Amino acid sequence: MGKLGGEMKVLAKHCGGSHKTVNDRIQIVQRFDHHLRALNVQIQRVTQIKVRHIESYIHERLTQGIGERTLQNEMASLRAVLQQAGRKQVAEHERLSNKSLGLSGASRNGTRQPITPEHYRHVLENARIKDQGLAAVLELARLMGLRSQEAVQSAQSLKTWKQAVERGDTHLTVVFGTKGGRPRETVILDTDAVKKALNKALAVAESRNNRLINKSDLKTAMDYWHNQAARIGLTGVYSPHSLRYAWAQDAISHYLAQGFSRKEALAMVAINLGHGDGRGRYVAQVYGCA
Repeated sequence: MGKLGGEMKVLAKHCGGSHKTVNDRIQIVQRFDHHLRALNVQIQRVTQIKVRHIESYIHERLTQGIGERTLQNEMASLRAVLQQAGRKQVAEHERLSNKSLGLSGASRNGTRQPITPEHYRHVLENARIKDQGLAAVLELARLMGLRSQEAVQSAQSLKTWKQAVERGDTHLTVVFGTKGGRPRETVILDTDAVKKALNKALAVAESRNNRLINKSDLKTAMDYWHNQAARIGLTGVYSPHSLRYAWAQDAISHYLAQGFSRKEALAMVAINLGHGDGRGRYVAQVYGCA
């Protein structure tokens, strides 16, 4: 990494946000720095960045087939870093608007489908044959609407969740692996199914030094989860996130059955998913619940 990349990395950290947001922003500015160095662009300070440099980067990313939605996020990160460096004039330049860059047509509609009951049974059966810990993670992700990292780290909360279910609680607190490290409350949709899944998961974890995915660190465990999930059939529109999509649709039906309006149900599910009550429309759009 050159001087430019180092300065941009420091600025990216100072922009704030969750741990994941900061890490993603750092990766983006490092990719931008690499792009300029590959073109032999001789600049070493953020104050030397020109509009044409960013245009060139986005053009290259488009030719690589990177999606418009992804590039909107990358531009947001680059703008934040420029703003942090006092380069507001460049950050807000009309040539760097999403429209001018050809990024304004991106949709936030979900690109995945909620997993069907048939496909879920198929992948769960494959997982049980492959690895009981993998199957336990898969089942908890589907029954609780967990993100992949939340599901992989769920072993740390199994005993707490079991106690909550036995007390008759209607919600479970998700602490480990959450986005931004913010705990969230997920509603229990099927108490008996969750209780059975927790008992099975606890049995596996107790035989594996309190782990479901029997790997030495989180990165290795996540790599194993993603690789094996694809092998058992969680790929394409039915990625691991399709488990969360299916849970979101079940949760909306749950709230509607309790007499909530659709707007209220979407807001409740947004909270359960960890998005906040103001993201109901986002949930409807992204999770295909419209």
